[in-house]
Amino acid sequence: MVRTVITFLILLIGITLSFSDTIAETKWTVLRDDDIIRGDGIQGMLHDVHFWDNQNGLVIGDSGLMLVTADGGKTWTKKEVNMRPPGATTGQRPGRPPGAGGPPAGFGGGGSPTLYNIYFVNEKVGYITGARGTILKTEDNGKTWNRKIARSEAAGQNNNPRRGGIRANLMGIQIINETVGFIVGSENTILKTTDGGETWVGRSERARVGETRNNLEDIWFVTPTTGWIVGSYGTLLHTTDGGETWEKREAGFDNNLFGIYFFDEKTGWICGQEGLILHTNDGKTWNQQKTGSIDNLHDIIFVDNMIGWTVGDYSAVLHTTDGGKTWGASKAGGSGTLKGVYATDKNHCWTVDDWGVISAYKTK
Repeated sequence: MVRTVITFLILLIGITLSFSDTIAETKWTVLRDDDIIRGDGIQGMLHDVHFWDNQNGLVIGDSGLMLVTADGGKTWTKKEVNMRPPGATTGQRPGRPPGAGGPPAGFGGGGSPTLYNIYFVNEKVGYITGARGTILKTEDNGKTWNRKIARSEAAGQNNNPRRGGIRANLMGIQIINETVGFIVGSENTILKTTDGGETWVGRSERARVGETRNNLEDIWFVTPTTGWIVGSYGTLLHTTDGGETWEKREAGFDNNLFGIYFFDEKTGWICGQEGLILHTNDGKTWNQQKTGSIDNLHDIIFVDNMIGWTVGDYSAVLHTTDGGKTWGASKAGGSGTLKGVYATDKNHCWTVDDWGVISAYKTK
């Protein structure tokens, strides 16, 4: 009888723990409904999210959409930003009515550009990258943003953004010291700054008819000299000389790779197409972690060497508490594609999707 009771108690504890784990994986709350349900006239896909602390945050998306919150995401306010390149005029010509002619705020036609990625060097200095060579910089905690020049190295010293300007979609960015940083983007674009992010110079390889376009999605330097780039068709590039040269490494898969995150110099993860997650614990070699997912995973973040999230298609969220040995699956609300994820600690995480939905994970 005693043995039976003990067995029953053990079984009950196991069920309770399993249930608790399941609940922990589903603590996602929709903070902002999709564009159709909300119907407030502020529409557009959201691509990335950043929080300075558990109250103050920023999200970005299509057509220059920028929203800010000061209450953890309960309410969001649209922020207007002038995205004209340095030195650009209003486009008005003598004798013509106001607004006639000239490029719109997005530079190059088509309105304001889509914004893809948020990156902060510290609490005050940060960058946003986007379509059509867009680079925005803030030095006051996101209160104001100014557009910076992205030009081709083939243009020499010509700083006119309308001549020799980079037109690629700019994605991942990292600053490695006070003056040097890198940005990667579509069409094999790699840009470098040597003046603290004021100007960016590099190359972009536009695909010709019949050629395959290779897009570089994200970049991460683990030291000022050692860095990685991920991209289309299993592209994995590695540098050991501060980005002077990049060597192609074999990822072992031809899946598109979308995001990379390192917790320290040796411990890192890559997320990609069809549920792929690669992990390194020596900063050199990459091995697949089993996720049980077939959804494309677009972004990844860790708060320490054990706890992290990755997000992707169909509102899919994978969460790990053991460094990726196991990944628990959940949904973040809605049914869209989750584009960006950000966490301030193990109890607070946010994600955004292509229907304008903002969701939050909170355990306390």
